[in-house]
Amino acid sequence: MRHILIAAISLLAATAAQAQVKLEGTFTASKQCPALSSIKQQTNPGNQMVSPGQTYVLRGKNREQATHYWIVVQGAEPEQRWVASQCGSINGQASSAPAPAAKPKKNAVSVNGFYILALSWQPTFCEQRPDKRECRGQTASSYEASNFALHGLWPQPRTNVFCKVSKSDVAADEAREWFQLPELSLTKETRTKLARVMPGAQSLLDRHEWIKHGTCYGTDAEQYYVDSIRLTEAINSSVVGRFMAENVGKQVQVTDLRKKFDEAFGDGAGQRVRMACERDGDRLLIGEITVGLKGDISSGNDIRDLIIASTPTKSGCTAGIVDKVGMQ
Repeated sequence: MRHILIAAISLLAATAAQAQVKLEGTFTASKQCPALSSIKQQTNPGNQMVSPGQTYVLRGKNREQATHYWIVVQGAEPEQRWVASQCGSINGQASSAPAPAAKPKKNAVSVNGFYILALSWQPTFCEQRPDKRECRGQTASSYEASNFALHGLWPQPRTNVFCKVSKSDVAADEAREWFQLPELSLTKETRTKLARVMPGAQSLLDRHEWIKHGTCYGTDAEQYYVDSIRLTEAINSSVVGRFMAENVGKQVQVTDLRKKFDEAFGDGAGQRVRMACERDGDRLLIGEITVGLKGDISSGNDIRDLIIASTPTKSGCTAGIVDKVGMQ
């Protein structure tokens, strides 16, 4: 009887967690607030915050008289988060059906040719996570001190994740127990290059990105990371990379960053770039950029063509500081 009661309580809790009103539209933050993965437990993996003036895709609300809205925070893990209703305003419309809980697709490989390349600014990441292994060894001469770091290459749509991945590996990944994920089969050359452009690999970010996104790429892990490294290095070696390196410690406008993409990769390239910022005290820091791509990456297509073939996106935050290494 006791087991039946526990099971019933668990079922009620799971149902309650999913009971929400689906919404379509946007949420615009009016102040800095935490972006929670769980309202009840008040958990916030990665210490994600919404930033004043920034707009987010709206997915739903927790009930008719909402205390929290369900939004998409790009680059967060998980990316769908709860934010208190008093932290901003919405421009959206309700659906009659409740929003379903997000479920990973495990058997489909993305073939639509759309991708997002996510590049982090590592000093910003390390401001709030100084105890991470990759942050403890960071110096002013480190590659990521003046270059974008690879976060991931994400086949679209973003819901297409964990392709043909076992339930145990999905569970380990979502619990952030990445040490339990299979070790990647990479050549020595690729592993060496990856360690340089993806410092998070020291904390097994490479395993996480492969198991969640790379498995939907349609190749093995070696090709997935060969392509990811090539794209990252193409941006870092361009005028975009030089622009960031020259402005370490300074504030840059997203309009100027987009102009550099136009200069490097052709008119309109900047319209495919979105900038995300993170609050650090009274400073707003550039945390990450995402770049839209479309085409057959593995065939060696030029990044210029891949970017231009993609679709425009919103610019994200308007300005942020290019953080320098060390606690500021």
